[in-house]
Amino acid sequence: MKLLSAIVSIAFLPLVLGVPLRDAVLKSDTSCQVEGGDDIANLTCRNTCIRQGPGWSGGYCDEKQICHCTVGVSSV
Repeated sequence: MKLLSAIVSIAFLPLVLGVPLRDAVLKSDTSCQVEGGDDIANLTCRNTCIRQGPGWSGGYCDEKQICHCTVGVSSV
């Protein structure tokens, strides 16, 4: 299954690279700094990442309230 995820991630890489990195960073930079707790922050981060375009599968907030976007097959 990990091999399939890796193949899909590599396949989506050209689509993800089409999004300017500066725009991706600016949009996700503050998405974890919302009121409502960790669940709301993670949901906001995930939605922000997915809206960036094809290939982005979601995201999560770390302990420093930084949003990390993920590429590949969504776990949902």
